[in-house]
Amino acid sequence: MARRRSSGITSLGFNQDQAGCFTCCLTSGLRVYNIDPLVEKTHYSREDLGEVALCEMVFRSNWLLVVKARRPCSLMLLDDQRRKFCSEVLFKSPIRALCARRDKVAVVLQSSIQVLCLPSLQRVALLRTPTNSRPLCALATEPGALQILAAPAHRKGSLQLLKLFQDVSRAVKGAQSSSPAVVGCHQTELVCLSLSANGAKLATASARGTIIRLWDTVSKQMLHELRRGSDYADVYCINFNPSGSLVCCVSDKGTLHVWSTRGQPTHLAAAALALPSQDIRAMCAFADDNNAVVICDDGTFHKFTFAADRNYHRNDFEYFLQVGDDDEFLQ
Repeated sequence: MARRRSSGITSLGFNQDQAGCFTCCLTSGLRVYNIDPLVEKTHYSREDLGEVALCEMVFRSNWLLVVKARRPCSLMLLDDQRRKFCSEVLFKSPIRALCARRDKVAVVLQSSIQVLCLPSLQRVALLRTPTNSRPLCALATEPGALQILAAPAHRKGSLQLLKLFQDVSRAVKGAQSSSPAVVGCHQTELVCLSLSANGAKLATASARGTIIRLWDTVSKQMLHELRRGSDYADVYCINFNPSGSLVCCVSDKGTLHVWSTRGQPTHLAAAALALPSQDIRAMCAFADDNNAVVICDDGTFHKFTFAADRNYHRNDFEYFLQVGDDDEFLQ
């Protein structure tokens, strides 16, 4: 969900390969950053786009899905190579969140999630969601993976898994691909969820924030419970590595947690971000199997290296808003 901060950042998000790029939506436009090395990939000013509320980058392609603050009900597909909008779709209520894979984008609205085909933005699936729930949504992103959409269900602490058609030509416009399966995950409200790239594993956190639960999306059975801490916390982000063998999370406690899920789960790291306030929201992702990246809406970038002996060190820290254009960076 977009928010205004003193930094001017309204929202942040990794692209689907996580540590490839991330988008930074601003009251003054939009920036896209490459992560390794950390350089600015593209830049749109207020004059170009106005205030941008949400942006979802489709892998490392030239497609950027954009929601402008002054047009909150409109989803626009921006071709960054031509720096031109190529399609647009209008909804009846404001767009609260976006989640994309190469061929589809899930648009989170007030009481539903609509799945659109890319790049035509034709609707191929519809899922009803609770009106008062957080704008949560996850898609399996790996090509050829189980095409699964995860979102909150109407029963507190539960979520629904909807299987999408592999071939969008089979889908009937405006119809669901199948009946969703409902999984009871927690006793309190869901606040965060994530799917592994292949759609086989699901991670969830509740309003208590003390435990991350892992689920098998085929059997709908719980695989593991990962202890984040004993104090209640608001979990901001959970992410898997590409193989699904590692999980990371960040919360309002200002700590990055990393677990290995190979065999019996192992807590690998609890790295303090040293943020000046609990109000600073953060997103986490894996650069590779030994490095995790955290971006925060105070404009800071953190990169940690961790090992099986539970030792870690921060090997990079930047204020990414101060990172400008780099003409030597090649896509």
